[in-house]
Amino acid sequence: MKSTSRTLLALGVAGTVMSLGLTSCTPLSQPNGTTTAQPSNGAASPAPAPVPLVWADGTRVTAHVQGIERARAATKDEDFTIESDTRGLVNSKMVFFAEAVDSSGTLVGLYGPRLSDQEQERESTEYGIDPESQRLGRYVEGALEPFTVAGTSKKDYLPQKVEGMTVTDAGIIWGEIYSENASSRGWKILSVSPGSTEVRVLAKRSWKKGPNDIFEHTMLSSPVLADGRVYWSFERSNTEDDFSEEKLFSVDFEDPATVRDEFDPTLTDEKLPKNLLYVNMWEDKVLAAVDVPDDSEKGYTETISSYVPGGKRDEILRVAEDSTAEYGMGFLGSDERGFALDYDKNLYLVDPRTRETEMFQHPEGAEIGGLSQCGSRVSWMYQEGEFEDPVINRYVYDRDSKDLSVVSVSRAGGMDYCSGDYMSWPTSDPQDPEADSSDVVVRWKN
Repeated sequence: MKSTSRTLLALGVAGTVMSLGLTSCTPLSQPNGTTTAQPSNGAASPAPAPVPLVWADGTRVTAHVQGIERARAATKDEDFTIESDTRGLVNSKMVFFAEAVDSSGTLVGLYGPRLSDQEQERESTEYGIDPESQRLGRYVEGALEPFTVAGTSKKDYLPQKVEGMTVTDAGIIWGEIYSENASSRGWKILSVSPGSTEVRVLAKRSWKKGPNDIFEHTMLSSPVLADGRVYWSFERSNTEDDFSEEKLFSVDFEDPATVRDEFDPTLTDEKLPKNLLYVNMWEDKVLAAVDVPDDSEKGYTETISSYVPGGKRDEILRVAEDSTAEYGMGFLGSDERGFALDYDKNLYLVDPRTRETEMFQHPEGAEIGGLSQCGSRVSWMYQEGEFEDPVINRYVYDRDSKDLSVVSVSRAGGMDYCSGDYMSWPTSDPQDPEADSSDVVVRWKN
């Protein structure tokens, strides 16, 4: 069973992103000189309206406010085709846990013998897989193609706890944190090249376990590749020892000889707190959402900022001082076209270059999650209703055609991924909702 602790339906100050595309239409001129395509579903283009966000120069952010109710239903074989699913790989004895989908539509994930409920509780594993027998690899034509130890072709690689995986043209890059049963604490950054199964270790760090190790909290961000370097952030804290560490690291992807400490946020900018929990890249800069101390009555300002590695903070936008929003701002992810954030339970898609901003209003009582960005498409899920019997809908928005569509999803837990025209998400059999879910890969038609 996929762990509900891995669900993306409860987000803090971070996340991930997805996408779709249909017909091109006549562009409409915008006040700032940019162009926007007429929505392909026939809906009128929403007029820009001020929102409780401010650009770094003090200008109020204006957004095209969009109602979710205008989304049309995306249908199988018309909007997308089902390329593969893992139904045949998951049974009473074995389990597959997806971690990513690559640019060919191939799932990458963990696979191995299923633990019983009693064994899973004893092993404290979130995967439900025997940790000594689990394998990591590609799901190719109905079978797992395991990753192998570097320098060998047949010795399967034994992964630790996978914390985040990124698919790039240069290969698959991921992070691992040593399991609780390991003799020491630590993390690794690893990669597999396209067409290969051999695992390269790009970086690693370890330390001895302490007496209060059971209280230690660790978090490793999904690695990102920018300008030939791999970046990731790591958080380590222990309330028993009153210890906290949050740092950004990088390593040269082709020649990973030395791990570079990019900066300690507390040293490079006196106004930047220890809050760099996740790494996203935009224009070869690091993006993060943070609470920056200020002299206002609130005592802080919620911001989206960028950082030249080794440099100082460069604010992009912030919450307006007169905002009365009940819910704060969360940074959901970024790509080459901009970034996404959740503020006051509304979704914002922001292009910092043109300042073009789209705002999608949450359905009443819904939780957002599973946001992914791929090319022109952005995809996310809304969960409504009780946790035991939720209603899950996946929305897909094309930033070029302005088309908004929706797909019903029958499974709340698990993870979702995208790469190029491919998306993957967990599904379950409506006739047997208690059964384990499988992962389906679909390809969106252009």
